[in-house]
Amino acid sequence: YLFRASHVCKHWRSLIHDARFLCRFHEFHRGTPPVLGFFSNQPSFPFFVSITNTFAGSAVGKIDHDYLSVLDCRHGRALLKCKCCNELLVLDLVTGDTIWLPYPTQLPKQATYNGAVLCVAGHDNCHSCPVLVVLVFSNKVDFITAGCVYSSETGVWGEITSIHMPDSFVVPLPTVLVGNTLYWLLDNDHIIQFDLDKHRLDLIEEVPHSYCKQVIIMPAEDGLVGFAGVDGSSLHLWSRVGSIDGGVPWTRRIIDFEELLGPETSLCHPLLVGYAEDADVIFICADTSVYMIHLKSMMKIERWNELDIVFPIFPYTRFYSPGIAIACFRCCIVPFLLPN
Repeated sequence: YLFRASHVCKHWRSLIHDARFLCRFHEFHRGTPPVLGFFSNQPSFPFFVSITNTFAGSAVGKIDHDYLSVLDCRHGRALLKCKCCNELLVLDLVTGDTIWLPYPTQLPKQATYNGAVLCVAGHDNCHSCPVLVVLVFSNKVDFITAGCVYSSETGVWGEITSIHMPDSFVVPLPTVLVGNTLYWLLDNDHIIQFDLDKHRLDLIEEVPHSYCKQVIIMPAEDGLVGFAGVDGSSLHLWSRVGSIDGGVPWTRRIIDFEELLGPETSLCHPLLVGYAEDADVIFICADTSVYMIHLKSMMKIERWNELDIVFPIFPYTRFYSPGIAIACFRCCIVPFLLPN
């Protein structure tokens, strides 16, 4: 309806684009932005797929995978790795705002790395709010994993913090922000956390089940970190619950896909392919159909056919005004590939 209203007259369009209206719109929807699409690093799949008719994101989908790959999406920003200039790029798909940043000088040549992007304010509704980029990287020679934070406010990388993790290293899988702590999965199925307040890396114990390396970390209902995986025709949601002796054991909740999505999905070997942190929805691929499921209500809210995607995808969520999004894509899709 906002898309139609923005085309009635210039006055209505200016009201919809006004920052005060966008703030009220954000509060009305209780801070839950819509999922506009998702990124994929799969070479045979478009780089970005728009899943709403009012968001003109199709131009991003035409970008060649040889130029860019995605590391993370959060708070209306995407963290991309530019292969042609060996830099990182923070991109707001709606406003077209870009931040180019070099890799930290301490990044070893023989290293695997992953990153996360977040807004200091914790939401996507403030275009001028400073952005943080957190990069974690593992040296395959000495198995030292380190992390550091870049601030768009200072324009520099902060101090390095590190931890020794024998025979394990960071892999390029989706990250999650729980409270003020970021979590990544390691190649040996352990979880590493970066505390933004204490500026410290810590290792969490191994996840109880690897699900053929298709695990997605996500917040649990109790505010702690959890994860999800698919086993046969059921979805497993794991969370950590404190016990009397001070331990934090894992507990599992099992959801039957046949009851959730219909009897036909049990024959298609469903796969968990993505999680949208800001919207709290997961993406399940069954045959050539993709389902978006709201975790709190456990209701199927969307289904798309003829989308044969693989794990992982990086959902992009954002509040936006349709007219602004269309205009920005027409003027920024080519220039943002090369730094100023």
